[in-house]
Amino acid sequence: MSLRSDGPRTALLTGVSGVVGRAVAAELRGFHVVGLAHSDTDVPEADEVLQADLRQPRLGLSEWRWAELAERVDVIVHSGALTEWGQPREVYQGINIDGTARVVELAQAAAAPIHLISSCFVHALERGRIEDLRPGNVVAPYIWSKLEAEQLVAHSGLPYAIHRPTNIIGDSATGASSRPQIVQQLSGWFCRGKAPYFPLHPGNLMDFVPLDVTAHAIARTVEAGALGRVWWQTYGAEAMSVDEAQQIMVDHAATLGRVVAPAPVVDPTQPLPLALERIAPISRKFLQVLIDTSEVTHACGGVLPSSLPELRAEFGVPEVSDRDAYRRTLEYWATSRLESDRKESA
Repeated sequence: MSLRSDGPRTALLTGVSGVVGRAVAAELRGFHVVGLAHSDTDVPEADEVLQADLRQPRLGLSEWRWAELAERVDVIVHSGALTEWGQPREVYQGINIDGTARVVELAQAAAAPIHLISSCFVHALERGRIEDLRPGNVVAPYIWSKLEAEQLVAHSGLPYAIHRPTNIIGDSATGASSRPQIVQQLSGWFCRGKAPYFPLHPGNLMDFVPLDVTAHAIARTVEAGALGRVWWQTYGAEAMSVDEAQQIMVDHAATLGRVVAPAPVVDPTQPLPLALERIAPISRKFLQVLIDTSEVTHACGGVLPSSLPELRAEFGVPEVSDRDAYRRTLEYWATSRLESDRKESA
């Protein structure tokens, strides 16, 4: 544990160059934030950034640096992970599971509590619904690795908290994030009029959480030392319906001069109106991701648990509209793309 008794506490934040990592680093108050990044160490949101590698012993740090961090770190926020879906299990093993074990080793040396950023979708596995997921579901290996990481932290003997955000969208006020996430990519495809149908299990809601809401929730609980439980950064029963989400995308497409109609919503457990193998490869890939995500959401119960009411009441996490945040996210990335196209053509 840190021996310092004066000045700000030190928070070690892994994955500091990621979308969530940057936002949490910017939001933490009363901490000197030391970020660990794999490659991009230009992260002005942190007070200092060190190059590290979750796949290597001591996180790729020298013995001296490891020991020095163990002396001064007061709390660890473990955000570093491979979040891209569809990778082989062994790839997730090396980063998300073995990497978490190495972070636990550092936390034990520092006698520091751990806040682990996981995924709401692990709920499908802890509910024992793995048999409901098709072999080859692109989300399954990722959430398996995140649940394994949670269990490593839970069995570490250290105080800890688990954070389970849902799909991230941009900042609720600006729509901005450091890079687009899966929701933005799927929405861009839909807004080009490429969706022949929208696969969704009956009862599922479209649960997206704004980036700033996630960062506020994590940062406030870290500052308060709110440990010993799971915090769900999800909208739960407040989340939007598929009809609301489609209308937002249809309206956004109209601002870009595209006439796009809502796609028929179909139950992917039933025969599809058009078989995937008859659909163009890129659209087929997006549809398969929608089917697999819907399958996992359904295995989670369709409506996710949520800690937002408690986070708002106890920690001042802002109460914002996920619908408005979704609109602003689509606007932000459309504007960013137009600006990028202009620069390339200039």
